[in-house]
Amino acid sequence: MTDTVVRRPLDLLRFVSLEHEQFLISLANNRDEFRILSHIHGLYEAATSNIRVHENEMAIFQMLSFTHYHFLFATACLMRCHLSEAFASARAAIDGALVGAQIIHDRASQIAYTKREKPFDNFARYLGNLIRSGKPLPHPLVPTLINLQKLLSAFSVHADVGSFVHRVKITGEDEGRLLSMQYFQFAKNETERKIHALALFHTFVMVLDVFSAFLTDEVKVVPSEWQQELHGLGAAIERHNEELKAKFSSEAESG
Repeated sequence: MTDTVVRRPLDLLRFVSLEHEQFLISLANNRDEFRILSHIHGLYEAATSNIRVHENEMAIFQMLSFTHYHFLFATACLMRCHLSEAFASARAAIDGALVGAQIIHDRASQIAYTKREKPFDNFARYLGNLIRSGKPLPHPLVPTLINLQKLLSAFSVHADVGSFVHRVKITGEDEGRLLSMQYFQFAKNETERKIHALALFHTFVMVLDVFSAFLTDEVKVVPSEWQQELHGLGAAIERHNEELKAKFSSEAESG
């Protein structure tokens, strides 16, 4: 049996220094991504700033604000090269969007939500059963968000192998093997970095879309153009991400 040396983890001051360094690098290099970030943030601000909320809609706006917080936190993690944590935060936002969709669909269910009663006592299973049985869903995006939630759970939330295997690095052979844990996650190249960023942004566009009809048609805190702008942004992100994925595959094939 071959022994493996485990490298000592980063000390606290070095860790904080590296985080700040990555943040500054992101500020310099992510100009295209910042335009998209600003766009999404502006859509959130338009829907949540200085509005009067009826008591019956308070829980929905709380869910919307919850997803906005996770948008900001996920962005901060992304800029500091904590990719797993960024997507873990996005998963929490998906949770908020699914709950919001249910309360929008059935306003009385917010009482059950506060008490953690059905359907919220096992909400993921409840939604999964609706999908499998072909019953009406709280929102058309529920199946897409549920699938994304499962993917992110394995990658960035639970202690499954997939949540940390990409962090482990083993160098050397036989007696000289060295095991280290990567506290930061770096993309292979610029194209992959952009793909990660756009995937994260598109998640939050879908999260916002869950609330969009409620915001534009029901409580009318934003005009219909707000929803059109959101859909246009989502479509543009999807197109750009597909182009980047094709480019990344081509780069990988060419070595």
